[in-house]
Amino acid sequence: MNIKNLIIRKSHIEDIPLIQYLIKGLASYEKRPQDMTGTKEQLSYWLFERKVATVLIAEYGKEVVGYALYYPIFGSFSAIGKIHLEDIFIWPNFRGYGAGRFFLAKIAEIILADGYTEMEWNCLDWNKPSIEFYERLGAKQETGRKYFSFTQSELKSIAAQIS
Repeated sequence: MNIKNLIIRKSHIEDIPLIQYLIKGLASYEKRPQDMTGTKEQLSYWLFERKVATVLIAEYGKEVVGYALYYPIFGSFSAIGKIHLEDIFIWPNFRGYGAGRFFLAKIAEIILADGYTEMEWNCLDWNKPSIEFYERLGAKQETGRKYFSFTQSELKSIAAQIS
């Protein structure tokens, strides 16, 4: 695989079935296939009507190598625009050729060109190959935070407390 022939492109609405397929691939890799419940209609709405995130697709010839999905965030303390890299996924048969490094470099190039100054992401704690890969690239692991979330039913429950 000649990594210089890897094409990174922004997705289009016609890519919705492919995006869904790629997200299912990541969910399977993360041992959470049951969590991938997003429909094509939901993906189309949020990605292309609401435009809340950007999806990049990596291709080598006519083969899809992987994808990345990111969205903007704002750092209030520093007053700068950042990117949260929600997903980055390379199919296993394309790993070990430099595709991941090249893909991250292209993401960096794209977000810098768009005016963003930082990128953050998270990784499952059991995913040692990815953690080691990010560390080899010089990524720093943030400490001192715990991440929290609310499901839709929990959001409704807390919102109902003020009604």
